[in-house]
Amino acid sequence: MIDSIKPNEWKRFLWAAAACFIIYLSIDVAPLIASIHSGDYNPHVIEKAAAEEKAAAFAERQTGLKVKKAKAVHQTDKIMNGYLSKEELTGTYSDQYDSRFPTDTFQVDLKFDQGGSGYTYVHMQSGEVVAWNLHLDGQPLSDEDKTAEIVDFLLNQQFRAEELSGGRLLENGEWQARPVGFTVKDARLSLNVDALSVRGKTVITKYKAAFIAPNDYIKYVKGQDKIAGFLTGFGYLFMSFVLFVLAIVYAVLYRKFTSFKYGIALTIVYFVTYIIMNLNILDGIRASFGENGGADETVLITAVFTVFLTFPMAAAVYISIVAGDGLWKAQGRSLWPRFGEKGYGSYVWRSMGLSYLFAVILFALQSIIFIGLEFTIGTWGTTDATQSPYNMSILWLMPVLAWAAAISEEAVFRFFGIGLFRKWFKNTFAAALLPTFFWALGHVMYPFYPSSTRLIELMIVGLVFSFIFVRYGFITAMFTHAIFNSAAVGMSLLTIGTAPNIVSAIFFTVLPVLIACVIRYLSNKKEKGRPLGRLLP
Repeated sequence: MIDSIKPNEWKRFLWAAAACFIIYLSIDVAPLIASIHSGDYNPHVIEKAAAEEKAAAFAERQTGLKVKKAKAVHQTDKIMNGYLSKEELTGTYSDQYDSRFPTDTFQVDLKFDQGGSGYTYVHMQSGEVVAWNLHLDGQPLSDEDKTAEIVDFLLNQQFRAEELSGGRLLENGEWQARPVGFTVKDARLSLNVDALSVRGKTVITKYKAAFIAPNDYIKYVKGQDKIAGFLTGFGYLFMSFVLFVLAIVYAVLYRKFTSFKYGIALTIVYFVTYIIMNLNILDGIRASFGENGGADETVLITAVFTVFLTFPMAAAVYISIVAGDGLWKAQGRSLWPRFGEKGYGSYVWRSMGLSYLFAVILFALQSIIFIGLEFTIGTWGTTDATQSPYNMSILWLMPVLAWAAAISEEAVFRFFGIGLFRKWFKNTFAAALLPTFFWALGHVMYPFYPSSTRLIELMIVGLVFSFIFVRYGFITAMFTHAIFNSAAVGMSLLTIGTAPNIVSAIFFTVLPVLIACVIRYLSNKKEKGRPLGRLLP
């Protein structure tokens, strides 16, 4: 009889979860609702198709050429958004400049029938074209004519002549200015404009107006990104490979304590969800290239590479499950009971119930940690096009990533990782530290600064996950992880709105309940002696 989770175990954490729920509502949810109600945050975003139509119509009016293809992705100014966040100027910027110089836009890649291409930037709320850069064949204008055309154009863009007094032509032919009076603390507006004669018509081929953060901030961020890249490359990717190799070794060494049949079904689920997750974010990869050429080819190569990469990653998950099971059983613990054992259905059901309580506690803990880091090391966040929900091909599938992460990370770093180091160190807490550290390093490239922010946060959160795993087993840790991630993603979907997103947010958040119900039903049916057919362990 499986009894690692007692019938009333949930009562130990109920009041803590209730208090944490109130804390989370106060710290995160209430301010979000208030900002939406006050108008400081506008969740309404036009559809990508609408942005493509507006961009194509604008480009055709501007050039007289026919657009044959338009593709929209969410583009974001990571540097400037981070600077505004750090200096607590996001609201100020939104009020003064967002309508004309937004830091988040739909970047629409254009191709013309008669040859040529370009990029047009559409305001995500108003749908207005706010910038563009068109690569067309045409005749150059004289310096005098170009300057006159550009200044006249800018005057029609609500700039005043005295604001443009410092403008000049650069060696590459573009006209550049830093308009007087357009500042946000130490950030200044920069204008880059160009013009050509296309089929006898003067065309403003480039108009890019954007605030540039101060050099010291840019230098700092680049340095932090470099550190984060190294930590992720060595601490997470390399050590994940080392753990994979060790898992193969220990799966063989401890094969008498386990079975190579274990983990097949869960590995298949991971394989499918990982492919869906990565193919769903290809627009984010495209956006990361900005205006650099070759985005189509790179996205195609990435899609093919992702499919091939999934096989060794799935193998790592599978072999970690087998090796972890053998290691724990050899140490006298069974942290992943199997279908068919007496009481398995009740165990899974109680595991699911505890997981929701733990997820609520973790939400509040995460919020408190971030507040503490803001006051101690000055943590701030920014945006990242590769992680934007607006760069999901099918937005309502976004919660799938919750399950891919929950299965793989709990299998590799908790089930096998802690089991391995516990075997070596003979101490459970010491055994949890290293795999938690490696796991945390895999998240330092998220858009938070300093780069140590997520390392500190996830060391704390990871040790909580480790406690859940060691005390209540692999299924509880995996459910908690999946619920935690699903609810976080679900909040984004609820904010964005539309029926499919709302349904998806609710469905994936309650999915563990449905899974636990089915497993409990099948388990009870098997215990009563009615055949279920062959099931994968």
